[in-house]
Amino acid sequence: MHFDLPTIWAILVTILIAGYIVTDGFDLGVGILHGIVAKTDIEKRVTINAIGPVWDGNEVWFITAGGAAFAAFPELYAALFSSLYIALFVVLLALIYRAVSFEFRSKEESEGWRKFWDQSIFWSSLLVALLIGVAIGNILAGIPIKNSVIEGDVLHGFVYAEKFPMSFINLVNPFKFHGLFGLLVGVTTVLFIIMHGVSWLIWKTEGSIAERARSVGMKVWLPFVIMYVICTGLAYTISFKIGNPENLKYLNLPQDMMQQIASMVQGNVLPHALFRFPVIELILIVLAALSAVGWLLAVKNMKGGQAFLFSTLTFLFAGFAVMFGAYPLAVPSSIGLEHSITIYNGCSSQLTLTVMLVAAIIFTPIVIAYQAWVYKMFLFKISPESLKKEIEEAAEH
Repeated sequence: MHFDLPTIWAILVTILIAGYIVTDGFDLGVGILHGIVAKTDIEKRVTINAIGPVWDGNEVWFITAGGAAFAAFPELYAALFSSLYIALFVVLLALIYRAVSFEFRSKEESEGWRKFWDQSIFWSSLLVALLIGVAIGNILAGIPIKNSVIEGDVLHGFVYAEKFPMSFINLVNPFKFHGLFGLLVGVTTVLFIIMHGVSWLIWKTEGSIAERARSVGMKVWLPFVIMYVICTGLAYTISFKIGNPENLKYLNLPQDMMQQIASMVQGNVLPHALFRFPVIELILIVLAALSAVGWLLAVKNMKGGQAFLFSTLTFLFAGFAVMFGAYPLAVPSSIGLEHSITIYNGCSSQLTLTVMLVAAIIFTPIVIAYQAWVYKMFLFKISPESLKKEIEEAAEH
């Protein structure tokens, strides 16, 4: 691995994406659990209040990750937002609808009204979690993008080879490997998001809601572990064909990195393409597994803070294993490895990356410090009884 500007920005963008899934992940999990662990209206209000002060701020990580990708890797941004346009559009619609659901639920007191918005919170949270995983899975398995420069077209850059609606359908098509892998990663992501939501509810609430969250967590853990093992096993089998070895020069990789990849090629195929750093990846996968076990023990003992730490570590270790596996590929191409987007042929100029790095060094700690302060201010236990008491006291005054 080279410690150059493209690599630094690949790490920073990965951290931003991880920051979004860790922060917005738990409130998406609470949204899914909202109608499962909360039985009465007052309990449903507790689950919403548990994430109320932070859920909208958590989504800033999503915007920041997109902005950083746009500035640091414009080719990557352009290719992904065209090839995954419908999926990303649906994610944005679901996020908007989810925000509306939180706000509109309390506008009327009728049971039918609130039940409708409770269902909206559940389905919009579930859809966002699923599609994020589907997108990640499809990208890792390779999607049909081609580098037009190879064909002599210097104008269009990286383009998606399939046309709508097949471009969208194949993202969830179980008869296409990248679609099948995307669905499996999507399900795994949903299970993780639920686990992360369980961590937060045990940490933030007490009483019946925390107990029911614990019960859900104990049931979800094993399916998550099974799905994680399946996805890891399938990821090991991923290989990328090479149409013309001479065109690998369009990946713009450093010479030693190109030689390392070339040494692994077998008959115009790069086998085990996501496991080119097996020692590092195996260590990270084992650490993710140990963190998942730690999460189970913490949930069993109702240790919310520890559970949240372990669910966060589970994702971070698994996520960075994926980053190491894909490096330096940003978006592998199923058409041929030479058509892939790397962090070198998809990055901005050295000047742009340098100026952005200076800005990131200055402002990122400020943003993190502010968000940490917000969490510290609102990190206190709530329960149906405490909320009911507050409502009664407010009514008296």
